[in-house]
Amino acid sequence: MPLLCISLLFLLLLPLSLSCDRKRPPTEVKNDYAIVQIYLQDAKGKIVSLLHNSSCTRVWKHKQPNCTSGNMDVVSTLHKLACKMKNLELPDTDKLARSVINSIQCPCQKKPTEEPNAKPKRRRTATRKRRNEPRKSKETRKLCKTKAVLSSMTTCYEMLNTMTA
Repeated sequence: MPLLCISLLFLLLLPLSLSCDRKRPPTEVKNDYAIVQIYLQDAKGKIVSLLHNSSCTRVWKHKQPNCTSGNMDVVSTLHKLACKMKNLELPDTDKLARSVINSIQCPCQKKPTEEPNAKPKRRRTATRKRRNEPRKSKETRKLCKTKAVLSSMTTCYEMLNTMTA
C-alpha cells in the first residue's frame, strides 16, 4: 500500500517537474523583442517567398495556442509556439525559435521517441480527406504550419508590448 501511494504521488508531481518554473517575466521578455523582431520579419519574408504559389488552408487538426484577451499567459504561449516551430525543423526559422526560447529561458521538452517496432496508427478519415484535396508535399504543409505559427507569434508579441507598456 505505501508503494502505491508513493507511485501515485510521483505521478501527480511529475507534470509539475517537467514544466519550466524559471520563465522570465513578460517585461524582461519584451526587452528582447528588438532582437526577436528581426528574426521574425526575416522568417516571415522567407516563408512567404517559399509559399508564393501555394495556398494554406486548414493546416492544423487541433487548435494551436494563440494569444487572445482571454489568454493572459503570453510568455507560456510564446514558449509553446517556439517549441512547435523548433519541432518543425525548418532551417529558415531555426534562429527565430532559438532566440525566443533563449529569451524566455525555458528549454523545450524533448520529443518522445517511438519504439522502432511500433506500427503506425492508420487514420482513415485523414486519408479520405486528403484524397479529395490536391496533394501537398510534406514541405509545403510544414511551411504552412510555420506561417500560422509566425502569425500567432506576431500577435503574442504585439499583445505583450501593449500589456507591458
